[in-house]
Amino acid sequence: MKIYFKNFVLFVLIFALLLISGCGEDNSAFDSSLLSGGSSSLYAESIVKDESKDQSAESSKIPSKNSDKNSAESKNQSSLKTSSKTDLKLPEVIAKTGFKGLWVSYYEFPFWGKTEQEAAREFGAMMRKVAKQGYTAVFCHVRANADAFYPSKYFPYAMQLTGKPGGDPGYDPLKIMIWAAKKNGLEFHAWINPYRVSNITTNPDELAAGHIAAEWLTDGSNRAIKHGKGIYFNPGSTDVQQLILNGIREILEKYDVDGIHFDDYFYPENVSESFDAKQYNAYRSQTARPLSLANWRRTNVNALVSAVYRLCHSEKVVFGISPAANMSLDNSHDNYNLLYADIALWMRKEGYVDYILPQLYFGYRHPVKKSRYKYLLSIWAKLPKHKNLKFYVGLGAYRMDENCDDEAEWHYESDLMARQTVDAMLKGADGIAVFSYTSSTSNKPHNALQIKNMFEVFK
Repeated sequence: MKIYFKNFVLFVLIFALLLISGCGEDNSAFDSSLLSGGSSSLYAESIVKDESKDQSAESSKIPSKNSDKNSAESKNQSSLKTSSKTDLKLPEVIAKTGFKGLWVSYYEFPFWGKTEQEAAREFGAMMRKVAKQGYTAVFCHVRANADAFYPSKYFPYAMQLTGKPGGDPGYDPLKIMIWAAKKNGLEFHAWINPYRVSNITTNPDELAAGHIAAEWLTDGSNRAIKHGKGIYFNPGSTDVQQLILNGIREILEKYDVDGIHFDDYFYPENVSESFDAKQYNAYRSQTARPLSLANWRRTNVNALVSAVYRLCHSEKVVFGISPAANMSLDNSHDNYNLLYADIALWMRKEGYVDYILPQLYFGYRHPVKKSRYKYLLSIWAKLPKHKNLKFYVGLGAYRMDENCDDEAEWHYESDLMARQTVDAMLKGADGIAVFSYTSSTSNKPHNALQIKNMFEVFK
C-alpha cells in the first residue's frame, strides 16, 4: 500500500508538471500547404493561446459601432427589465434539431495588413469564440463587392485585405477561414453579394486594375451600371449571369465549403426604366409576347437563382438566401416590387433554394406595426414551403449596439432574443442565425447576457 501511495504521489506530481509546462495546450497550427495540397514545409507558430488573452486582444481590435455608449450601457445594467437568466425552453425534439448560424461580415475580418500567421491566429480565435457560444455554422463574406477574399480568375482581391483594390495579401484568406471554422466544428457557408460591384464609388478608375466591371461600364454594353452612389452588374445580362456562375463554380471546385449564401442584394432599389433598357428592348424585339419590365426583371433573378441551385447540387452543397424582412402574402412587398426577388416562388417550388433565412431584425414593439417581429414572423411562417425547404430566422443582435427605432427592447431587455428564438421555432422555423459576429461576441455585459439567454433555450 505504501509503494502504491508513493507511486500515486509521483504520478500526480509528474502530471502537474506536464500541465504547467504546457503539454495540456492545443498546439495545432495553421499550415497553408496542408489545405492546398502543396509541399511547403512552412508552419505558422501555434495559434491557440490562452483564451482569456484572445478575448481581451480581440475586443481591442474590433471596434464597437458605438463605443461612446459603452460606459452608459454598463450603468444601465441595473435597469434591465428581465431577470439575468431566462426560464424559456424549447421542447427537446425542437431544440436538438435547431440550426444556429452567425454572419461574419467582411468589415469584421482581421486580414488587413496581417501576415498569414497573424491572420490564422486571429481568425482562429474568432471561430473558437463562435463555437464556444454555441453556434453551429458561420456565413462568411467571400465576395462582397465583385471582389474576392481568395485568389480568383474572375475577380480582383478585395480592398479590405491590403487597403488597395486588387492588392495581393500574399496568402489565401479563404483557406484560413475554412480551416478555422472546420477546426472548431462549424459549417462554413460562402457568403456572396452577386450583383453589387461597389457601394462607395461610381468611378471605374477607382476599381482594381483590370476589373471586368470597369470595362463593362465604358464599352457601351450596359453590362455594368452606375446607380446612386455605387456600381452594379446588370441582372438582365447573360454575360453577367455567366460571370457570377463562373465565380461560384471556382469556389466550389477549389474549397471545402458547406454552402453558398446570398443575402438581400438583387436589383438595387428604385431603378428606373433606363437602368436595363438596352437588354429589355433587345428582349422585346425578339419575343412575340414579351413580359412586362417588372416580370422580365424577376425572371432574370429567378434564372440566376435556379442556375446557382443546380450548380451547388452538382457539388453536393446547399444554397440559401437571406432576404430582407419586408414580406406579404399577396406580392405587395418590397422584395417583389423593388428588388425583383420572387421569394415566395423560391420557397414553394423546388429548384431554387435549400433554405430561406429572412432578416427579421426588429423587436416586438417597433413603432411601425408591419415591422414588428411577431407580425413579420407570422407572415413568413404562413408562406407555402416545398417539402425540402429549411426555414431559418435571422435575428439582429447588432441592434444592441446601435440607435434604432425599437432600441428600448434591444438595449435593456435581456431575454429579447431568447423569446424571438422560441417564437420562431414554435412557428415552424428550423433554426436561427444572428447578425453579426461583433455584437454577438462583444464583452459588454448586456450583449453577453442576451446571447447567453438565447442559447439557454436550446439546452
